[in-house]
Amino acid sequence: MGCSEIKPELQEEMVVSTEDKNQEAIRAVLESEFTVPNEEYLLIVKNIDKKMDEIGSSTPEANEVNGVEETGVSDEWRAYEDLVKKTYGPYFMDDAYDTLIPKAIAFNYHYGYLGFYENVRYEMKVNDIQVTQSKNVSSPKNYDFIAQVEYTNNAGKVTQHEVKGITILSEPGKIGKFEIREDAGLGEKVSVDRQ
Repeated sequence: MGCSEIKPELQEEMVVSTEDKNQEAIRAVLESEFTVPNEEYLLIVKNIDKKMDEIGSSTPEANEVNGVEETGVSDEWRAYEDLVKKTYGPYFMDDAYDTLIPKAIAFNYHYGYLGFYENVRYEMKVNDIQVTQSKNVSSPKNYDFIAQVEYTNNAGKVTQHEVKGITILSEPGKIGKFEIREDAGLGEKVSVDRQ
């Protein structure tokens, strides 16, 4: 009989392991999203912009001449998709991952760098992340997060922003839903500094 019993200490160890995976996934996504600049992202966006300038048209003839496959996907865009997959893929469920690019969730706070304007040089870094599992027994897969983000604008002025949101982890370490609910004006600052 003793062999078929689940030892409490092993059960607790398994729960801690799942909790660690969940927190690791949330932290990794927040660190990526709020660490700007990302040199690999900058290079890819610069290459996409360059390719768009070269193509200058969406006609099939222009696509053939400029090395864009019939699918309309260039090597430059594929590099962006690969970066999103490498950066966010390990932490998202497949169906949630499939929405990252179409809904502009991946690298959303990096968008000030789109267009690769030379005068846009804001920076962000995460100073602290707090992740709390829901205490509600009917939603144990829900986690709230608060990230303290330091933002340095183009002029060098530093401001602090408290970013709050919720995630639902459908499986251990795999996000099914990721939502930033409040960014204390950070998105607006990025948008203004982009201009």
